[in-house]
Amino acid sequence: MKGRWLPLLLLCLILAGCGTVDAGDRLIAGAEGAEAYSAALVPFLPGYSLQTAEDTLYAEVSRGSAVACFDVQAIPALERGIGRYWYPHVTATVILAVDRTRTDAVITGWNSLRESPVPVGISSSSVNSNMLALGALSYGLDREAPSKRDALELLEHLSQNGGFELDAPDAPILICLDWEAAAWNRNGGNYEIIVPAEGTLSCRMGLLSDIPLTLEPGLDETLLSAGLPLADGERPADFPDDYRSARTLSEEDYGWFLKLTGDSSRDLRRQVLHIRRYTTADLREHILSALLIAAAILLWKGTVSHRMIRRDVRRVVGVMGWLMVGWLLLRLFKYQLTADGLLCRMCWYGYYIFQLALPVTLLYLAVILDHPEGEKKPLRPLWPPLACYALSVLLVLTNDLHQLVFRFDPAGDWASDYRYGPGYWGVMALFLLFLACAVWKLLHRGRYSPYWAGRVVPLLFCVGLLAYITAYIRRVPLAWESDLTVNICVLSALFFESALHAGFIPVNLQYQRLFTATPIGLMLLDEQGRTVLSSRGAPPVSRSIWRRISMDMAHPLLRDSDTQLHAVPIHGGMAVWQEDLSQLNRLRREIQAVQARLEAANALLREEGDVKKRLLAAETNRAMFEQLDRDMERRIQTLGRLIEALPETPHPRDLTAYITLCLCHIKRRCNLFFLARQGDGLPGEELSIYLDELAELARYAGLQLLIRCGQRGVLEIRRAALCYDFAFEAISWALRENASPLLGYLEPEGAHLVFRFLPGGNPGQWRFSEELTTAVAALGGQIACKDLDDAVGICMTLPLGGESCG
Repeated sequence: MKGRWLPLLLLCLILAGCGTVDAGDRLIAGAEGAEAYSAALVPFLPGYSLQTAEDTLYAEVSRGSAVACFDVQAIPALERGIGRYWYPHVTATVILAVDRTRTDAVITGWNSLRESPVPVGISSSSVNSNMLALGALSYGLDREAPSKRDALELLEHLSQNGGFELDAPDAPILICLDWEAAAWNRNGGNYEIIVPAEGTLSCRMGLLSDIPLTLEPGLDETLLSAGLPLADGERPADFPDDYRSARTLSEEDYGWFLKLTGDSSRDLRRQVLHIRRYTTADLREHILSALLIAAAILLWKGTVSHRMIRRDVRRVVGVMGWLMVGWLLLRLFKYQLTADGLLCRMCWYGYYIFQLALPVTLLYLAVILDHPEGEKKPLRPLWPPLACYALSVLLVLTNDLHQLVFRFDPAGDWASDYRYGPGYWGVMALFLLFLACAVWKLLHRGRYSPYWAGRVVPLLFCVGLLAYITAYIRRVPLAWESDLTVNICVLSALFFESALHAGFIPVNLQYQRLFTATPIGLMLLDEQGRTVLSSRGAPPVSRSIWRRISMDMAHPLLRDSDTQLHAVPIHGGMAVWQEDLSQLNRLRREIQAVQARLEAANALLREEGDVKKRLLAAETNRAMFEQLDRDMERRIQTLGRLIEALPETPHPRDLTAYITLCLCHIKRRCNLFFLARQGDGLPGEELSIYLDELAELARYAGLQLLIRCGQRGVLEIRRAALCYDFAFEAISWALRENASPLLGYLEPEGAHLVFRFLPGGNPGQWRFSEELTTAVAALGGQIACKDLDDAVGICMTLPLGGESCG
């Protein structure tokens, strides 16, 4: 019951932080640029002191403070009952301020900005400045029917050409209020104040109060001396003389003005600057997104808790959900703070109470999943992470004392202008280690899950989370402009949900309803053999059968001729289900009858197949030997002629050696023929042996020959045979022409196989057989003579064709 009241208590704390307190007599500058006006008012409001706003304009008014604001803020507030008295004193007109020390461009109004290459900026990024600038620009472009679209299109045109910036007080041309430009001139600037000729808007600034105010006389003179134009139109001497194109907003104008300029900051960022397209762009979207995500996480937490089997896991998941919701609520509370003071900074530090707790909680969850429910041992090894968490949070919360985590100037714009100190890197490295340990333990637990794709998805979310945090730290625009809290919470929830679906964490799948509705006899037994869950109609398992199943769960147990029991071990026991074999037995008998008939038919088919195989083998052998005879016919005829000429030759020794060389060639070609029929390749080492054999026989015939083979891998048979034939015909020519010595080298060069011979004679008279040259050309190769300066060689080049493994 206590857990149910926790959200209500948190909401009460947040709302109580914005409650009414006694503010006393305070003067608040509730609009940007109202400081000079408020300071001039202090002497004329006895008992009031100028102080910084601690809350929104409307909250300060309800507390009794007098708030300096524009009429576009005050009149709608009065209509809604916030404040009762409105005292306008000053007029503010939206103008163009041109820094004449930086540009001499001719600027007369809004349309002249289109032709000017000089950058234009708005002096501030506050909501009031954006509304006034966009409203004046819309009115000036079309007085009859002002449209925000026209103003946005003009600014977008300037932005695309590099001529518009938001919050750029140093731009040469500024869209600002006339009293701001006059103040810059009094401080040494040289700004030309241009009232746009097309038209602009003037609004009034004054005091909004819930109680009547009494002002001392002489206020108008003081305001004029302070450089502020009065509400009745009187202006200081350094202001332009012609304000005829300016339209002062009246009571009937506030409605269309607020409607026209609503969501100005969002529109300027998205439609003009094209930033924050995929994240929240203004305060309203910040608040709504935080509330929406918090509600979604609470709903998700409820569904996850309902799916959990173990109560301890359910409690840990609840803590993780509340950590994310608490982080979002703290972020939401920080949105309500108007001043970047100590409280706002402590809220920033407070984010890390929740952010750093998430990996520690996930690590605790991963540890307790490896232990039975209720075991107290997992707490002991988690004391170091808990201690690190406490020290890290303390280090962050005390950053103002040492600035080891975040380094910034407390008096400056610390909300965006800060750097990370060594303490931050140490804390983040430590907690990334905790996250890695938790993810590793979850992955190790789910290593037996059959869904490998499910294991990848949690890792993708985890990698995405780390990549996003890294991009945010490095201030990559897409990540830096997004909401860190919302994105981390969403990615964390997605990671956890994907871990549930991947089987890393056990979930409750309505087992009782499943067992009741299942049509098979399924039972869950504990470690003592007691039935925990049983489906309808499942026969009980006796102790004797349970013992027999426990001895060998890998194999099914035959309970009777028509029933078979299967079992698988589970955490805390086993799952047992029975299989009805009666249908299988009937089918088995039918199959046996069919099998007997098929065996007789198969015997006839086998005999027929054997006869066909023998006939096919004989036909294949005949065709193969006919092909061999055709391939060897020319070589054998040549060999026969040489043998017939042997008795008549004057040098029978050389001819005998050549005949031996031819016999060796025929023998090896027959070997290559049979290897080709087997589909095998020829290793480069074996080809080297064939070539060495030819070289050895050639030396007996009187030819000095050396052949080196650089091919080491397996070579396709056709290419190996061509290399062998090429070597044989080259040796034959060298013997006939007495071209000794003869040097040969076979090597692969890139995608080609190159066989070179360097003879002792002129190779120009070489003639290779038509059979060899045709076969080489068929493979895309060539045989050519090459001039080597002091010698002439012959070279055969063959494309490897992918068969070489060298």
